[in-house]
Amino acid sequence: MKKILMIGPFPGSLNGQTIANQTIYEGLAKKYRIDRINTLKEEGFEDKSQQGKFKIGKFTRIISQMRKEILMIFNGNYDVIYMTSGQSYLGFMRFSPYMLASTIKKVPYYNHIHGGFFRKMYNSQSKLKQKIINFFLNKSTGMIVLGDSLRSMFQGIIPENKIFVCENGVQDEFIATEDEINEKIKKYSRDDKKRVLYLSNLMEEKGILDLLKVSEKFSDEEIEFNLAGAIEPSLEKIVKEYLEKYPNKIKYHGIARGKQKKKLLFENYIFILPTYYSNEGQPISILEAYTNGCSVITDESIGGIRDIFCDNKNGLSCQNRSIKSIYDVIKNINEKEYMKMNYDYGKEKFSNDNFTGRIVKIILGDLNE
Repeated sequence: MKKILMIGPFPGSLNGQTIANQTIYEGLAKKYRIDRINTLKEEGFEDKSQQGKFKIGKFTRIISQMRKEILMIFNGNYDVIYMTSGQSYLGFMRFSPYMLASTIKKVPYYNHIHGGFFRKMYNSQSKLKQKIINFFLNKSTGMIVLGDSLRSMFQGIIPENKIFVCENGVQDEFIATEDEINEKIKKYSRDDKKRVLYLSNLMEEKGILDLLKVSEKFSDEEIEFNLAGAIEPSLEKIVKEYLEKYPNKIKYHGIARGKQKKKLLFENYIFILPTYYSNEGQPISILEAYTNGCSVITDESIGGIRDIFCDNKNGLSCQNRSIKSIYDVIKNINEKEYMKMNYDYGKEKFSNDNFTGRIVKIILGDLNE
């Protein structure tokens, strides 16, 4: 039985990368011996402006555990190492000791980048820093991106045959049954309200302020907005003001997990993410919306969203930062048109088993038993 080491952040903080890592870990553990190094040394949610910055406290915690983690690589007899580094320069270099140890030990390693920012970061670095990044990219067995549109992040830096594509996946607990979807469609036919779910961290670049402004244009009787996720600290005051002003129209559910999250996905007909997040890759929340029969509203031009979302096929594309566009799309979307189609698409392509299978095919290949 093959032995795999996973290195990356695991849930404590909830975001697409930690959820994806947990999903892969659970999937691989069914068939392989697997260990993991959790690179998430502190929990909590910080403003976008603070992400990727050097912090002495965090650095100290990382260094204090690094020796033990490096020894795992040297003593673990792993067949392959799968890691998910960050996209900032420091976020990438945070993984350099693991990459260097893998190279010395001659263990193949793959790095899965969960976002679409890496090339922009790379291009902004000095020639020296680019050479350092190049060294680790070329020592890798392969770099994995979330969709075909993101292959360009590594083109011209590493050979094309070292760039792999693996879309995200959905944990089994968030995939509805056929009976549940049929019940949801019946419920929709009897409902006189649009029910809209925003399931992501409440960040300015994820479009939450634009959505709150749009909410003012609807009456309490015609719509309900349900928000779930950690609130960006700098936005806490304004979000609270909207919740207090429109208690019947806007409801905040905190950080949704497990049954609460499944309930929100099931009880809402429209999922919306008007994102323009600079690090955006392929939001797992969109895939979870599919597997629970939601129609989707998002901006397909951002990150790798175009690889999993098509305007007028999975829902409607909006123009991010445009209040008029977001309002018009919510007003005019025919939710029922996309509910069953999205469910079938999501269940077929983005299940945990399919997600794990795509990773296994890449990182084990001919080594797979």
